[in-house]
Amino acid sequence: MINLRFFPSKRIAYYTVRLFLTRSLAVLVSLVLILMTLDLLGESGKILAAPGNGDAELWRYVSLRVPLLTSRFLPFSVLLGTLIAFAGLNQHSEVVAMKAAGMSAHQILAPLIVASLGIAAVAFAFNETVVVKAARTVTAWSDNDYRPIPPASPRLGSACRHWPSASIRRPPKLSACADTDKTL
Repeated sequence: MINLRFFPSKRIAYYTVRLFLTRSLAVLVSLVLILMTLDLLGESGKILAAPGNGDAELWRYVSLRVPLLTSRFLPFSVLLGTLIAFAGLNQHSEVVAMKAAGMSAHQILAPLIVASLGIAAVAFAFNETVVVKAARTVTAWSDNDYRPIPPASPRLGSACRHWPSASIRRPPKLSACADTDKTL
């Protein structure tokens, strides 16, 4: 007899979701740590070259770059975490035991699909709030050669508050009588 329930066992569902999430998180943390270390090795000289920058600015750079790396490598880590989780389940013959208990492949995968939808929703919210602000700030900071970013000018408005004022080039002021002075 075939079990028609979508989640036939809460215990198995929680077990597979926990296995999936811990493997995905482990892959994500290891990737972000390795890539952040390599990125910091490349950028630390530029950050410390700016006058007045020290350890605090290096930690600021790390805090701004970690959300960007997390956003970029989350899908890859979820994919790799899924493969590692199913390889572990297969190695211990747990998939065979689930199939022998009457679970279909859809019932084995259903908890992981729900967890993946949850990860996608969290990733969307994370990308739209944290990553956008961090990317804007780190781009403005790196465009200003890691010197302090000046505060927003009331004349420029809040739309330009992240852009360094040094990159905005204004034309030189001409006197009202510049052309008439040449002819006289």
